[in-house]
Amino acid sequence: MMLVKFNTAADKQSRLALDDGTALYDLSARYPSLRSFLEVYPDLQDGGAYRDFPVVARDVIRCTIPVDEGSHIYLVGANYKTHAVEAGLDVPLTPVIFQKPSTALVGGGEPILLPPISSQMDYEGELAVVIGRTASRVPKSEAHRYVAGLTIVNDVTARDLQWVMLGKNRIVDWLSSKSLDKSTPIGPGVVPAGSVPDIHRLGIKTWLNGNLMQDGNTSMMVFSTYELIEFLSARVTLRPGDVISTGTPYGVGGFRNIFLKPGDVLEVQIEGVGKLTNPILQS
Repeated sequence: MMLVKFNTAADKQSRLALDDGTALYDLSARYPSLRSFLEVYPDLQDGGAYRDFPVVARDVIRCTIPVDEGSHIYLVGANYKTHAVEAGLDVPLTPVIFQKPSTALVGGGEPILLPPISSQMDYEGELAVVIGRTASRVPKSEAHRYVAGLTIVNDVTARDLQWVMLGKNRIVDWLSSKSLDKSTPIGPGVVPAGSVPDIHRLGIKTWLNGNLMQDGNTSMMVFSTYELIEFLSARVTLRPGDVISTGTPYGVGGFRNIFLKPGDVLEVQIEGVGKLTNPILQS
């Protein structure tokens, strides 16, 4: 089962649907947003009630960004030791959090746009979790109750815009390197977290033009998803539909001088979650 958003050639407005593997059910008459569905079903399990909704023909729809506009998108830097090492960074002692605007997102199948201000765009395949309940000051031991679903994020990064000098100190320019328009795929949909045995034992792979570039496992995280929820919810209130992307494993291209170019195709696959595929275009 996967929740998706879609539109059609005749109607560009995104609508919520549930894909049970055999048919696609349009939920939008009752649930205009992912958040509205989560408010009723915070674990993404509706007991089969979706079968009462109309079926949509797959050949007339196009899947779009699966989360709501206005949802907060939180990401984590250097949350895999092997990635920190390849980037020449120390393993963080506390989570390193940044955010992306909704304008940075694209859905599955949509093109990643290479901006004219960067010539070193790089991929980062990641597991992301979708929050199902309002979370404030949640302890790690209770954090699993707040994870509704799982999706995939490709945290495409402009390596040549990533670092700036502040006096004698080198700091990260998160905005310029991580938030560029239509640079960050998310999707293809959201699967219930309860559909996988353990979210911290999932294989994660990234291919560039069919070549395997990243081959990791979510067990390799420095900070678990539940530790990230504890850390974040101590600082901000997490809302249903908010997203936490949990970091990328070893194998990004930028530290091997492999950068994205027009005509490339990126694929990120996570065990039990699906595959996110996007072509690369010059903007």
